[in-house]
Amino acid sequence: MAAACAWDALPEHLQERILSLLPLTALLPVAAASRALRRLLRSRAFHALLTPHRLDAFFLLSPRLAFHPLSRRLLPAPPAASPPVVSSPSHLVTAASLLRLPPLPATSYLLAVVLPIPASSSSSSSSCSREFTLVAVTAGARVRSYTLDSADPSPRWDPRGDLPLPFALLGNAAGDRRQLFVLGRGPDAILVFDLATGQWTVLPAAMPLGLTTAHLFVFGGRLFLVGGVERFGVVERVLVWRLEGSEAAAEWTEVGAMPEEVFDELVAGRHGSFWHFQAADRMGIVCLYNAVDGRLVMFDAADGGWTRLSRVSGLDVEESRRWFGHVVEPRVELLLG
Repeated sequence: MAAACAWDALPEHLQERILSLLPLTALLPVAAASRALRRLLRSRAFHALLTPHRLDAFFLLSPRLAFHPLSRRLLPAPPAASPPVVSSPSHLVTAASLLRLPPLPATSYLLAVVLPIPASSSSSSSSCSREFTLVAVTAGARVRSYTLDSADPSPRWDPRGDLPLPFALLGNAAGDRRQLFVLGRGPDAILVFDLATGQWTVLPAAMPLGLTTAHLFVFGGRLFLVGGVERFGVVERVLVWRLEGSEAAAEWTEVGAMPEEVFDELVAGRHGSFWHFQAADRMGIVCLYNAVDGRLVMFDAADGGWTRLSRVSGLDVEESRRWFGHVVEPRVELLLG
């Protein structure tokens, strides 16, 4: 009773500040506790305080299932009309939504969806803006790039800069609203795409030896790389590197290694024959997924910890591969019922 009275004695603006620090999904039971709390959580003043929380995300595994880092559980996935093609935490670009846009330039594919820079630092997941920029690329003898601005009354694919270097393909992109770090494969390299100028550069940083399945992510303003290290075509271990030094003299420094028991879970005992996993990240939380065996593990860049998660069963492997890699976050509409 004393605790309840102490909370009730706090000014409403302090209650809002305290509750705004919690993940959105953790506020659902709070909203059910009393009418006063439900009214507070549904107010515009409270929504203006909300910012994305690193534990508040859904790592999609199928059209019906997602992993939720806060609860460490598999939960029903937010609905999507068709398989995602590219995503940001608040925008899921599906195959169906692409039908409403001009066709992609010949031989190109979507690399990233980038959200506009917020008008103020108080912008949050409550924003209803649906504006975004799509980035498409081609690989091969040279890298070509295109962007499409959804805010344009007549959206079109605008040619951007070219990179006159050969790459077999471009992997995932990580970064912010100003530049993207892109994983180049065959040969391995880190490319940088400036969204304002459309120009490409290559970071002069030697890539780790034996790198196979790899994924870039940004956390705390630093660029990280998680990937398998192979020998004779087989993944033997999984390491995490962080890019250190200036852009002109950058190098990858190993900052973490997947523990043996976690690696055993990921490869499902198939030592000597395991060669591929998928990865997805959200604010320093990285999930690695072995879709064939339904094994999921998590890395948290905040403390360098690894976690073995519940095994996934009953999913179609090919369908699950198409959906994994996309992470969505709940919106404030969740609090509005």
